[in-house]
Amino acid sequence: MTRPGLAKARGLPFVLARSAVLVRTLDPRWREAFDHADVVSEGSVREEAEGRFWYGSTSLIVPVGPEDAAYLAAVAERNPHVRLRAVRTAHREAACRAPGGLGRFCCEIRVSADPGGLRIDVDVQAPLIERRAHARRGR
Repeated sequence: MTRPGLAKARGLPFVLARSAVLVRTLDPRWREAFDHADVVSEGSVREEAEGRFWYGSTSLIVPVGPEDAAYLAAVAERNPHVRLRAVRTAHREAACRAPGGLGRFCCEIRVSADPGGLRIDVDVQAPLIERRAHARRGR
């Protein structure tokens, strides 16, 4: 097997440059849009070997103009503040529907343009925090 021969290393340039489009979002505007969002949630408890877990889904339709939906979906997908706002909404919805407290909250987020605006789907999973039956009897 023949390997490549030795080559003389070139010196590195002093500056490496690239151009990029940077955007900045305004939180008050997103807060207002989320306040007017159509929110639908569902979920249920599943028994697993490690205990009971809550599995649920929350869908938000954030009202934006149809001409802006695709662009804002691309922005929202990359914006941690928008994603955090969606996760907090999903957590609040799950906490209202779950039969007990929620433990560590894991989620998956999908953002897309929708005819009604910007669609954000959050699938959630969290263990239920419940008192054990023998702890209640001991009191």
